[in-house]
Amino acid sequence: MRISTGQINQQGIDSILESQTKFAKTQLQLSSGKRLTSPADDPSGASQLLVLDQTLSKTEQFQRNADTAKTRLNLEETTLVGVQTVLDRVRELAIQGTNASQNDQTRDSIALEIRQLLDELVDLANTRDSTNRFLFAGYQEQTQPFSVNSNGDVVYNGDDGVRAIQISDNRQIPSSDSGTDVFMAIPGGNGTFSVFDNTANRGSGVIDPGSVVNPSAYDGDTYSIVFPATTAATGTLTFGDQAPTDDTLQYSLSINGTTVYSVDETGTPAATLDELAAQINDDVGTTGVRAYVAGGTLYLANTNPGASTITVAEQITGGTAGEGDTITGYFGGVLAFDGTATNTLTFDDDSIDSYMVVDSQNNVETTGLYTDGARIEFAGIETNIAGDPALSDRYTVTPAGNSDIFSTIKDLADALESGAAVNPADRAQLSNAVNRAITGIDRAQDNMDNVRSRVGARLSALDSQQSLNDDFSLVVKETKSRIEDLDFVEAIGRLNLQQISLQAAQQAYLRLQGLSLFDLL
Repeated sequence: MRISTGQINQQGIDSILESQTKFAKTQLQLSSGKRLTSPADDPSGASQLLVLDQTLSKTEQFQRNADTAKTRLNLEETTLVGVQTVLDRVRELAIQGTNASQNDQTRDSIALEIRQLLDELVDLANTRDSTNRFLFAGYQEQTQPFSVNSNGDVVYNGDDGVRAIQISDNRQIPSSDSGTDVFMAIPGGNGTFSVFDNTANRGSGVIDPGSVVNPSAYDGDTYSIVFPATTAATGTLTFGDQAPTDDTLQYSLSINGTTVYSVDETGTPAATLDELAAQINDDVGTTGVRAYVAGGTLYLANTNPGASTITVAEQITGGTAGEGDTITGYFGGVLAFDGTATNTLTFDDDSIDSYMVVDSQNNVETTGLYTDGARIEFAGIETNIAGDPALSDRYTVTPAGNSDIFSTIKDLADALESGAAVNPADRAQLSNAVNRAITGIDRAQDNMDNVRSRVGARLSALDSQQSLNDDFSLVVKETKSRIEDLDFVEAIGRLNLQQISLQAAQQAYLRLQGLSLFDLL
């Protein structure tokens, strides 16, 4: 085999270049601290690193998302604290407003402060986050959620959506609550039912918000507590047609000037109180009086609590003078054709001693003797009325719907500004309105507590998830390090060997370069 001088030179140079390449690569590894300086160093490892980098980047984004959610939730928590402070002050003012020492001027001043607090509440409800997005607008984050219309009512312009933020592959956390959940959908009354006094009530009765004492018996119907007149009516009508004339005596019953029932002695009279009540109730639209029967007693009540009396008149006609014809009426009056032909009874506030509870179909649920402040229990619920109700006063017990805290506060201010509460009925109306407002504020406070509990749970979940994400990131980084990081001890030893190898190649080349076949001739 022929070996030329050029070939010897080339081999020497190639050996030097190869050693230099290995030496330079090791130097690059040492300077970067990375075992892989290019995908060619380890294609499989490079592929794994790509996946790990993507995983790490995604986890870091989850952490940033969690930080954003925590910022919004912390802002919501601070806002809710401010809302509760406002509600506490409104409740104090409500109690102050019903104090007997207040007059129109002081109540107007209290109402003015309440309206200013209402403005502050609206401002809190329109809180924005650091990115200028509204906190309580649902998905409509660029739309101001709460505004005041021309009637002074606060309206909600957002929606019921809740913006959720991804904090892991399989987990999202709501970053706020909608204005509906926080301010608008607040259970009314005591949370199960609401109580209302009729605005036409004339008495001084103030109804308690009540409570459920037997959930299994509560049926969700609407009930009315009525204060009717107690009558001595019976289910018996007796005709006393005396001889010698065979007359046709006629009995007629009028209520408030309208004849509601008439029958002659040849007919078939109502034989029970229920039948008599049915006759009376056929004309309730005209007379404004409804009859109820319970426990063998006939009760009468005006459908309009503002009417102060009920007039009942019984009359005999059709007799013959001088024969002593009589009729004993349902209401106990002895009607004499020759004497007192008409028996008139007037029922007023002195005629009530009992309360009656009727359902939405005017069926009597229960009755009882009324005692100021004593318990009234029916259909699994309990309440009481304090004061002195008037004839036909009514109080409604209805299933609680949702109400908004803004209307509750506005109605409170309106009640305090309604004018002089100088008579018992006016004071009772004011007390009932304030009691409803206080109950509504209490329900709103409960709702704020519930929302704050949810916020706290989310913040706790975020802390927990961020800790998990940190742990996961650490595992990914350790795996990544095992693949790409350099073993410095091994690399330094290898660099020293490569340096010796390079020096040897260089020295060998210098010696070979000086050789020539002509030197042997």
